[in-house]
Amino acid sequence: MLVILASIGILCLGYYKGIGTIDRFDPFLSYKVGYTKLPSEKGISPNNKATNGYWTAWFTDNTMGNEWTKLTLTTGLNPGVKDPYVMAYHKGSYVKVARIVPRTYINQTYVSNLAALDALLNHKGNTATNNHDLKKYKTQIHISDTVQQLVTE
Repeated sequence: MLVILASIGILCLGYYKGIGTIDRFDPFLSYKVGYTKLPSEKGISPNNKATNGYWTAWFTDNTMGNEWTKLTLTTGLNPGVKDPYVMAYHKGSYVKVARIVPRTYINQTYVSNLAALDALLNHKGNTATNNHDLKKYKTQIHISDTVQQLVTE
């Protein structure tokens, strides 16, 4: 019983802390496809000695905009895709594969959700977003807020 409880505890800790190595083997998690806008080339460059090409961003995991995961991954530089987004196949914080895709490949609802999150995180005088606690977007790994509603309140 102690081994089973310790195993479940480790899996829960891995999910809560966003430890991809643990999430990879977690049988209670399923794979999802998440989307985000590709950051600037300076932030994702493999030549960046501080990050070795790894970058972190919020990915929207469903069209409703109420499942978000902060993922750390590497994609390499944009190979010339116009209006690039990143599609990541992930399980918790473990990213199995990521691909740079054009905006036209992505449902408009995902794009709208990402724009709403960007507006929320980079608010400039918007009273609807000033009242919202933005600290959790910096500290948490998984969010279940509907971002569209937070921005349009």
